[in-house]
Amino acid sequence: MSWVYDPETGRLVEKSEHMERVIAARYRARSELSAPMVIGDAIEVTSMVDGKVYSSKSALRASYRRNGYIEVGNEEQKMPPKPVPDERSIRDSVDKALARVGIPA
Repeated sequence: MSWVYDPETGRLVEKSEHMERVIAARYRARSELSAPMVIGDAIEVTSMVDGKVYSSKSALRASYRRNGYIEVGNEEQKMPPKPVPDERSIRDSVDKALARVGIPA
């Protein structure tokens, strides 16, 4: 008989008892589905843009683009360009600050 520390209870328990709980927890955490969930393209929706009924998400999005609309949440995020430092003005500011405290540049 061997014993192990059980972090859930904070005490020593028989190894077989601990392993039974660990295995049961693993199987309990698994999904009952045999495959991962796949989000399909099929829908039945009336477009707010043109009033037509669409049966696929890709066709609905294509109509948005064709009419000049953007689907919120799917727009491309563009980072602003990084500012280019003006080294001349930085150097002048440092020289001016040094002159104020009496250190020659």
